[in-house]
Formats: sequence, C-alpha cells, structure tokens
Amino acid sequence: MTKFYELSTEQRLQQLEEQGILTASEKALFRDNTALPTTIASRLVENQIGTFPLPLGLANHFLIDGHQYLVPMAIEEPSVIAAASNAAQRVARSGGFTTQVQRQGIRAQIVFVGQLGQPQKFLKAQQRALKQVALQAHPSLIAHGGGLRQITVQQQEEFVEFQLLIDPGEAMGANVVNTIAEAVGHYLQIQLPQLEYLMAILSNHAPEQKVQAVAEVQFEQLQTSNLSGEVVARKIVQASKLAHISLARAATHNKGIMNGVQAVVLATGNDTRNVAASVYAGLNDQHRSLSSWHLTPKGLRGVLNLNLPLGSVGGAISTLPLAQINLKILQHPSAAQLMRIIASVGLASNLAALRALVTQGIQAGHMNLQLQSLALMAGARTSEIDLIVKQLRQQPQQANLAQAKALITKLRQQSQGGIE
Repeated sequence: MTKFYELSTEQRLQQLEEQGILTASEKALFRDNTALPTTIASRLVENQIGTFPLPLGLANHFLIDGHQYLVPMAIEEPSVIAAASNAAQRVARSGGFTTQVQRQGIRAQIVFVGQLGQPQKFLKAQQRALKQVALQAHPSLIAHGGGLRQITVQQQEEFVEFQLLIDPGEAMGANVVNTIAEAVGHYLQIQLPQLEYLMAILSNHAPEQKVQAVAEVQFEQLQTSNLSGEVVARKIVQASKLAHISLARAATHNKGIMNGVQAVVLATGNDTRNVAASVYAGLNDQHRSLSSWHLTPKGLRGVLNLNLPLGSVGGAISTLPLAQINLKILQHPSAAQLMRIIASVGLASNLAALRALVTQGIQAGHMNLQLQSLALMAGARTSEIDLIVKQLRQQPQQANLAQAKALITKLRQQSQGGIE
C-alpha cells in the first residue's frame, strides 16, 4: 500500500473520504480553497491536504515616522483591526508613532560537552579560520550585505558554548544561520577532538533585533462622552502600572499587544512562533509588561520595546503569494522598516485595549462582531445575519447559540409564510 506521505494531495483527500474521515462537501472545501496553490503548499509542509485561510483585513490611519501606512492583518479575532485603526487615528492626530530600530543579526549556538582550558586563547588563535569557514558556508550572504559579525566563547558548567552573531541581510535568516553554524561546528569538532559535540542551532532569543515604538496621545484624543481625557489618561497609567506588578494582568496586557503584532507577522509570511519565542525571552521578573504608559503635560506617552526577528525576503515570505501582495501594500518595507510598522501596530492595539478597559469595558466594542460570529455559527445565511444580530442585541443576556438558531428558524418560517 502506498504510504500517506507518498500520495498526491488529491489522493490523500480521496483516501480520507473513503475512510469516512471527510464528507464529500468537506473534501470539496479543502480542494476548492485555492488562495495558495497546491503546487506551493505541498512543498511547504508534509502530508498536505489543503490550506487553512484566516480573515485578512487592513488597519488604517497609521502614521509612523512621518509616513502613512495601510497595514494588512491576518487574524480570526473580532475587533482587533478596528481597535488598532481607531487607536492609530488618535495617535496620528497627536503626531503619529516614532520608532527606533537596532538590527545587528541573529545568534547561533555551537555547543560542546567537556572542559576547554583557556577558551579565549583558543578562539583568538582560530578567529580567522572560523570566519573563513563561515564565509565558505554561504558566500552569497556578503553580496546581500550580511555575514558573520562576531564570535564569542564561554564555559558554562560542563558546556563549552561558541556564539556566532550573523547578519542575515533582509532575510529572517534561519536557514542561512543554521547552515553557517553547522559548518563552523563541523570545523570545531576537528579542532577539539577532546570535547563531545552536542549541537549547532540558531537562537530564537534576539536581543540584537530590537525595536522601540513611541506614541504621544493628547488628552482630547482620549476623552469619552462621560470622561475627560485627563481622567482616561490617568486610568490608563494605572492599568499600565498594574501590568508591571501583577503577573496575571501582565499576561493579558501582553496578549493584547501580540494581537496586533502576530496579525501583521502572519500576513507578511514571517514566523509567528519565532517572534513569540523571542518576545517571551525578552521578559523577566523586572520587566513583565512589554509596554509602559506615563502622563505628560499634554497627554499620555506610551513606549513599547520588542525583540522582533523578522525578514522582508526569503523563505515563506518570498513563496506565499498573499504575503508578497501584503508587502506591496506596505510599500515594500525593508526588514527594519517592517519592525517599525509591527511595533507601532502592537502599541496601537495596547492603547485601544487599555482605553476600552478603563472606560466602557472590553465587551462593548466586541459585541456586534461577536453576535455576527454567533449568527454564522448558528447557520445564518449572509442575507439573514443583520436581522439576526439586531434581534440578538435586544436581549444580549440571552444571546447564545440556541437562541440564534431559534431566531433563524422563526425568520425562515415567517419568510415562507409571506411567500405562501
């Protein structure tokens, strides 16, 4: 029998249908979803049976370092795009976001087990040879403005750890860095036969890829119908302080930031797991919250610091057609510019969440989109959604799946009665 991984995508779907795992309509849904051609998808993952689309929207009003941007965001959660756009507009009216970027490279670890006497002396003697090995492992990297920037070594307990700092150019650089690390690792095995070779791998900790986004928001841009801008600003500062001292709050505070960050990371074909791991690695007991907000004489000042290992070319970024279109919408940013954009979206998401929390509460803004999702789950047709949502809003405490289904049934019965 042919193994599953040896089948074509169509053959896999056929087998799943024959085994009763998929219905004919479910099989068709996988087969007919063509935003990403099978010829590409089957080369990206193993045992491919289809693609998994997410809603893609555009956040607007982003003024970043004096430039206007429409920002593609891929996310399934309601209100995130609208909230980010709303906050971005408030920031734009106050002067926009300003950013700073440090993008020096990615670190790789080459690790041996054992004791190395005078590791710094060994490294000094091997420095030139190691650089040559790195160059030969990926010679084209120099042409793209990248290359090996630094080599360090340290003994930690029984581990001898060499670290390479590699500039990947405009790419995120995982494959390039791993290729160079393994080549250098193999060379070091020959030079250090007394040590046991353990591994060579990039590090997803990215302290050399930092971005800071800053937003100044005037008091009048924060006011609500019943609260002054000064009161709202003070409450946001208090909420920000809480995130610094409460781990329970910090997790949710940071999640709101990552709503915006990960949506743009995903839309541009970058590695969401890499970004999440790097951001998490940048936190500690003294810095639980990714952002901070403080009062100024005229309003509020927010600062967001992130480690963001990103690329604008290479890998899935250059392979996924929609990622390429989204980068076009973003005006073909460099990797550093993409860091600036994504950090600004994260800070906008944070501002929107904090302002909602300390004023009307988080659910009010979510309600309409949540009810639309509920209507869809209940089986409402496109033409029925607005009517069902309107009726659900009249009794929000009773808005559940059973109630939505009952309203759909009633609506269709009334419609049939009108036709008869």
